[in-house]
Amino acid sequence: MTGELYTMGKFVIYYIVLILAALGVIALFIFNGVHFSDKYNQSIINEITVDSSMPCPGLEGYQSKYAVIPYETEIKEDQFKNDTYAAVLIDTDKRIPIVAHNALRRIYPASTTKVMTGVVVCDAISRGEIGLDDTVTLKHDIEFEEEDALASELKEGYKITVRNLLYGLLMRSYNDFAIILAEYVAGSEAKFVEMMNQKAYQIGATGCHFVNPHGLHDDDHYVTAYDMYLIMNESRKYDIINEIDSYTSFTYSYIDDEGYILDDDISPTNMFLAGDYKVPSNITIKEWKTGTTEAGGYILAMNVEIDKGNYFIYVADAVSPDDLYNKIGMLFNYTK
Repeated sequence: MTGELYTMGKFVIYYIVLILAALGVIALFIFNGVHFSDKYNQSIINEITVDSSMPCPGLEGYQSKYAVIPYETEIKEDQFKNDTYAAVLIDTDKRIPIVAHNALRRIYPASTTKVMTGVVVCDAISRGEIGLDDTVTLKHDIEFEEEDALASELKEGYKITVRNLLYGLLMRSYNDFAIILAEYVAGSEAKFVEMMNQKAYQIGATGCHFVNPHGLHDDDHYVTAYDMYLIMNESRKYDIINEIDSYTSFTYSYIDDEGYILDDDISPTNMFLAGDYKVPSNITIKEWKTGTTEAGGYILAMNVEIDKGNYFIYVADAVSPDDLYNKIGMLFNYTK
């Protein structure tokens, strides 16, 4: 009888400890206010939860292939920490971070999301599932609740090629083109987003989570600056992305529902390429993407060549487009 009481006592103590531990965790989250909408107040790295249906990235040799920025590492951050959500400058040849501010903090990516969208579309092209010259017929109108969401003039019944959709997606940042491509590649936007998250895991970008292919705001849609480094590095593999990102203007055509051929003249959202800001003569812009939302700020991610060296640049600015491009200029100077 004494032995039974002793055993019961051990179980009671065990369950009390478990309950206290659970209460402690709940209290920690309540008092620290850790939740998805608390986007910039907590310097946290998301714990990695690997879905068994997703292939796990092989980590062997990972650190020798990419620059590594350890948690809480801040490098030359003084000019960025007061009004910049994140700033990163990486020497991609030497795999060395030169500037790092909030490199592993969760932030909202806005339209830089579309780089991953383009990468997933290019993967489908590489596998032979779709082609650049495929003609896509819109099955329905696409509308957005956000008043300032950039979209094309395309409507139900209009026809356009995959190539032209990619130009409008990456160069002009049309949000409807992201949905058109997602539905064409995967059959639905939701299935395409699953492919985006799976691709992120495959390349080691485990600090991000996508819920749409365009980047319009959602509290559960986020990346880190370091994730964008990995995603932009992946985009370098695709000739069509290299081609699109080299243009300073482009005219593409589409067919309306009555069979008329219409043109759209587009310019890049990157103000360096659009001519609003001057690029030093020793700098060549390679792959790039801009993004702007109220929650995400003003963002520019770029692979650039400077004096024959290759660099990755990322700034998510909280102030204005002018401030963003001034900060990019600071990062240019740090490469000297």
